[in-house]
Amino acid sequence: MKYLKIIKRNKVAFKRLYLLPILILSCVNQNKLSSLDDYINSSLKDWDLPGLAVAVVLDDKIIYAKGFGIKEIGKNNKINKKTLFQIGSVTKGFASASIASLVDDGLVTWDDPVVKHLPWFKLKDVNVSNKITIRDLLAHTSDMPAHAYHSLEIIDELEVAKRAELLEIQSSDKKYRYSNQAYGLIGLLVESVTKKNWGDWLRKRIFEPLNMNNSFGSPYQIWDSSYVAPTFLGTAPSKNVSINNNLKLNVAMPHGKYRNTYRKVLPWQSYDNLQPAGSIVSNVVDMANWIRFHINEGKFENQQVISKNNLLEMHKPQIENIGYFLFADSTNEVKLGRAEGITSSKNYYGLGWSIGTFQREVHLSHGGGIFGFPAFISFLPEKNAGVVVLANGSLWTPYYPHHEITAYIYSKLFDLEQKDLHHIMMNKTNAIIDQVNSLYKTRNSQRNSSAKQTLPIEDYLGLYESKLAGPFEIKLEDTLLRLEFKGKGAFSGQLEHWYDDTFILYFDGGDGQAYESSLITFIIENSKNVTGVDLGSFGRYNRILLNN
Repeated sequence: MKYLKIIKRNKVAFKRLYLLPILILSCVNQNKLSSLDDYINSSLKDWDLPGLAVAVVLDDKIIYAKGFGIKEIGKNNKINKKTLFQIGSVTKGFASASIASLVDDGLVTWDDPVVKHLPWFKLKDVNVSNKITIRDLLAHTSDMPAHAYHSLEIIDELEVAKRAELLEIQSSDKKYRYSNQAYGLIGLLVESVTKKNWGDWLRKRIFEPLNMNNSFGSPYQIWDSSYVAPTFLGTAPSKNVSINNNLKLNVAMPHGKYRNTYRKVLPWQSYDNLQPAGSIVSNVVDMANWIRFHINEGKFENQQVISKNNLLEMHKPQIENIGYFLFADSTNEVKLGRAEGITSSKNYYGLGWSIGTFQREVHLSHGGGIFGFPAFISFLPEKNAGVVVLANGSLWTPYYPHHEITAYIYSKLFDLEQKDLHHIMMNKTNAIIDQVNSLYKTRNSQRNSSAKQTLPIEDYLGLYESKLAGPFEIKLEDTLLRLEFKGKGAFSGQLEHWYDDTFILYFDGGDGQAYESSLITFIIENSKNVTGVDLGSFGRYNRILLNN
């Protein structure tokens, strides 16, 4: 027994000695980020953000996870590492992973035509739709036509997909064109193949194996429906939403602005009619596990969740595109050359990931832009490192603070060339704000209240529709016109006369900045009748003539 005790003590001692270098290295890496807290706290005001959360992964460990700032303006509730945010288009990597799991199961291949699994799917030119593959959907090379109807009306994902047949084909050259509608088909395809909805499949095959126990496929799993905007450009049926309406969960509130002026609280937004394009809810700890999974080539905690081959397929460049990571090697701010194995410092899109280089290292990333919830995820696969930043305030430069934090962390961890990242970022931000202000100035200079509309205001009232969307109603409230699509929380807004038969439409939803307003023009026939209205990027609508 005496000898057994000695052997056991020696084993324990050996184990401690074995772990000692790992613990020392971990402490060294954490010490390299010792200035990060102060850096973020001192920059929050410049960034104009109520709050954010950050997590850092290195060598399969979460070496940093912390929250900063507040969940909601006017309240003292602090953001922490477990606070939930919507992650917007960061969801697209999960869409790709859901397909990878189906490829592993032998149920689909990356290059299957979409119509093999969704035989009802077609575009106006069936020769185009018949050639669209699953890979095309994920790489944004599908030639899917675009329209905003899914953001205006309360319609489900099947109706969104079927209405695509009504759109004019823009091209058939399979060039890079970002398409949320293409990603919406992924959910329908998963459902067709597995007989499970995309959210359930995601939980079973991705969230649960990765211990992402605080991640969800829809905001409706977090909030009562009265507190969620049911369309991307809509409003919550309960007009005023606060963390006080969800005290059981650790949630941040998104923030926008009121007509590009003061900060205001926004509701969470549903993207359920295009779920795989942008509907996921998560926190930085869970998202750090997502990074670990990618760095480990599909493995998590010694379990191969997705095969290495199919995981790496997601990371392969599919098509050249314009990257937007502010500190990428391809930007004027950096210009540091080329990474090993990549033929240029250009940017590419893979399957749910943007691919470029940062300080000569291969860099995969993606942003997410749900209103009031800018999100950014990034990893350097050859350095086994990654960063996720989730924030709760819409900006004209939504990801620049995230990019700055990410570049700062990598530069500190790997002793890379130090640049004044904050100075670069703020200069870039101010330049964009100057451009925006110039556009506003030009638009405002066009206003001419003396150029009256052609007809009495009552003649503009009524119902309008198009083959793609509607009907919506133009009605008079007090002395102002309002536009309202059908359904509680659908797209709506207030109209103010601008000049002639052109009005400005201020959105009730949106972020109050990039999505704040647009000019619309009523169509008058022979100076006698209103026959329709042009909503600009939202399409042209005909007036519905009712029989008396």
